[in-house]
Amino acid sequence: MASGKDAGAGGRRRQEAPFSLKELADRAAAEAERQAIRLALRATRGNKSEAARLLRVDYKTLHLKMKRYAIDAADFRTA
Repeated sequence: MASGKDAGAGGRRRQEAPFSLKELADRAAAEAERQAIRLALRATRGNKSEAARLLRVDYKTLHLKMKRYAIDAADFRTA
């Protein structure tokens, strides 16, 4: 008979989750950050300086995060 710690046939242990809680939280935070940047750029029609002020971050920080998330300010500028 299998012990209470084991699950399934043959006494195999329970399968672990594919991602840890920290990994899931990091992914959710990154997605929220990406969406906030996109919203700020949409609101400022692609003006990175204004978007940085809206987000209350340094311009360089915004620039680096845009690079990380492959966000191009030109996509938010109107012709």
